[in-house]
Amino acid sequence: MKKTVFLTGASGSMGSEAFKELLKRRDRFKIVLLLLPGKKERRFFERYRKEKEINIIWGDITNYNDVLRGVSGADYILNTAAIIPPLADHYPELATKVNFHGVKNILKAIKAQPLGSQRIKFVNVASIAMTGERLPPIHLGRVGDPLKPSLYDNYALSKIAAERELIESGLKYWVSLRMTYIAIPNILSLLNPIMFHQPLATCCELITKRDAGYMIANTCEDYIPDNFWQQVYNVSGGPATRFVYYKYLYDIFKLLGLGNFQQLMERKWFCLRNFHCHFYEDSDVLNSYLHHWRDTLQDHYRQILEESPFILKLYRKSFLHRIVHPWFIKNFIMKPKAYARDGPMGWIKNMDLKRISTFYGSYANLQAIPEWGEFENNNINPSFRLEHGYDENKPDQDLGIKDLQEAAQFRGGKCRSKQMIPGDLHSKLKWECAFGHQFSASPYLILKAGHWCPICDSSPQNFPKIALKNPFFAQVWRIPAKHIK
Repeated sequence: MKKTVFLTGASGSMGSEAFKELLKRRDRFKIVLLLLPGKKERRFFERYRKEKEINIIWGDITNYNDVLRGVSGADYILNTAAIIPPLADHYPELATKVNFHGVKNILKAIKAQPLGSQRIKFVNVASIAMTGERLPPIHLGRVGDPLKPSLYDNYALSKIAAERELIESGLKYWVSLRMTYIAIPNILSLLNPIMFHQPLATCCELITKRDAGYMIANTCEDYIPDNFWQQVYNVSGGPATRFVYYKYLYDIFKLLGLGNFQQLMERKWFCLRNFHCHFYEDSDVLNSYLHHWRDTLQDHYRQILEESPFILKLYRKSFLHRIVHPWFIKNFIMKPKAYARDGPMGWIKNMDLKRISTFYGSYANLQAIPEWGEFENNNINPSFRLEHGYDENKPDQDLGIKDLQEAAQFRGGKCRSKQMIPGDLHSKLKWECAFGHQFSASPYLILKAGHWCPICDSSPQNFPKIALKNPFFAQVWRIPAKHIK
């Protein structure tokens, strides 16, 4: 019998690729889509309205009844719907409604089905933004590292809250996929002030949208074993897709025939901190299940050339790139982005000292940024591995209350429960953080997924105080001097 897959966000970059993959597998799957009734969505998806194996629900993930219609009868739920930056920065309340309350609606609808919690499989897309800034020398991360959403990043906060809800839902079959940067071939779509929020030394391990869609569609296949479920995974295209932002900009601008990007932008336009992305130590774990490592960084570059807008192809292949002076591109294309209201130079123009301090450390730091000259890319090798506060070599079935007590102490708090069933990582216990907040959480949430106090996790403005009392978190806040080259 065919399985029914309920897919949200099919009009997005990842969701659209997932839909393409599922279309190829209609001999095995029925497809249910939840789509906003917008002009773009209707124009593209109306052609599938009469398809026998495709059911389109015109609705909204923030509306429980719409979600319930999609979940009813589903065997798998693939939730790729999200409000992402920069839209999430402009509309934080909408981001919370879609990214957090949308997940709550799905969980509620699953539990409303007969034996829903025991049989329906829910795959939710989380984000690398949850771990925040991880500049060298802490640029190599793994699941279980501290969560550190950047200040002003409501997208990351909504994803953290949603993942916590998922892990603690009591579902037998759930997975959280912490998605890296999904590389889109239309590079003009990324021409936005947010490009300057990223420090030049940012390390990233991308995934092409083609591989992202292929990956999530593969979660519905019969060959997926039971031990795949109830886990959090880091998602990327693997080490072959790694880049440092400075080199990425250099390659892209050269590839498009625009020349040296240093001639088109000023170094001070790029922030010094408070973004996200890092290399993954453990992205191979998910690939061992889903086998999605196909495209490399060079494949991404090739896709940019093949799928770039006509105007860029014309510019690169015609005489235009010989007569359009870099000064024109810098002052009429790039500079307006840097000086936009949410661009770094826009903050200076509007004297937004809070954002300047957050993204540069201080106004003095910004003023001290030199001209390009020879850019020092930071020494990204080696990185140092963060401690998680317990013996990670111990098999899960052997973990006991003493391990939890050690982990809690390393986080500046306590495990208030006195006993646990050895190896039971999904039953909630009682905890207390360094600031006296008491909460319930499963050992998996704390030890394996890097969550801690729900109040502290959602309070980026208090991170300096938290780092003073939480050695686990301090590893990503104050880098010990011995690790800084």
